[in-house]
Amino acid sequence: MITIKSAPALKGAVTNRDLLHNEGTFYFITKKESLSHEGFLFSLIDDTSNNIFIFSLCIQNQSIVFQRNNVVSILTLEDIPNDKLINIFVSWTCSELKIICKYGPNSQNEKSTTVKTTPITPPNTLITWARKQNLLPLEEYESEEEFRNKVHSCLQSIQDKINESGSFSQFWNLTYDGKKIIKRKPKNEIEVQPIIHCLLSDQFLISSIEIIPEFNSAVGNLDFLFIAKIKGQGFAYFCVEFKNAHSDKLDHGINVQLPTYMENKQAQYGAYCVLDYRGEYFTDPMLNGIALDVYINMKQYDNPQFINRIRNFIYKLSKPISASKK
Repeated sequence: MITIKSAPALKGAVTNRDLLHNEGTFYFITKKESLSHEGFLFSLIDDTSNNIFIFSLCIQNQSIVFQRNNVVSILTLEDIPNDKLINIFVSWTCSELKIICKYGPNSQNEKSTTVKTTPITPPNTLITWARKQNLLPLEEYESEEEFRNKVHSCLQSIQDKINESGSFSQFWNLTYDGKKIIKRKPKNEIEVQPIIHCLLSDQFLISSIEIIPEFNSAVGNLDFLFIAKIKGQGFAYFCVEFKNAHSDKLDHGINVQLPTYMENKQAQYGAYCVLDYRGEYFTDPMLNGIALDVYINMKQYDNPQFINRIRNFIYKLSKPISASKK
């Protein structure tokens, strides 16, 4: 049996796919007093095969407890002053579990723990199950959070489809000399929209979500507007904006452009989708060693009222370098 649970505060925000990535980061802010409320933030258990897969994060005895299979990482927070706001970062790779707690501006106001594990990845049967769950037909949604969860899952599938099909070239304008490619230039956001539309159309059709590309609003053209019916409420809107990572309007998009569209459509939730072309043939943007997702999250704090309402997605569109060239 496969069981996936998450805390009520995370309903709609955390998808099944989030817990099945080989690498990931989970971040939240809490108060010391909240640590007295014990329980799971998320829990995934797959006992359908001989090898049980467990992945969970919970609060126990004023400690953060992070588990994958038989490996458990514990970070005790009882010695942190009660008046501090605590920033918790939980990250994982195939061979490591890490917990970082920040409760001030200095390195002295930080605790962390890292536990090494044998290389572990979620079983393929579990990944297949999650993909099938995302394709179950829906007529209407119980809440806007359920609608948000479905949109997040579908947006996450875009990278999977690109990787599986190796269709990276679809996002580039290529110049040929005979059969030889002599120039590669990233497509702009408008050129990419039809590709994204094709990648999402079947999933959204079976999920009863209407897609409106280049939605013309009173404050400009939104890349995508998604519409779904909420039980007992009527229709809800979800705003999505795509932006090239090397665009000079990257910061403006997350802080001004998308929030303005959401306010105009009275959309509770939105997504900011960043197209990252960096690789063998393209190097912008240069972020001085800062990871792109960290950079965007930092910029998002300039408009804090939208932090929990907008989720960021980054799509890597540079073809991976083959092992023979490394």
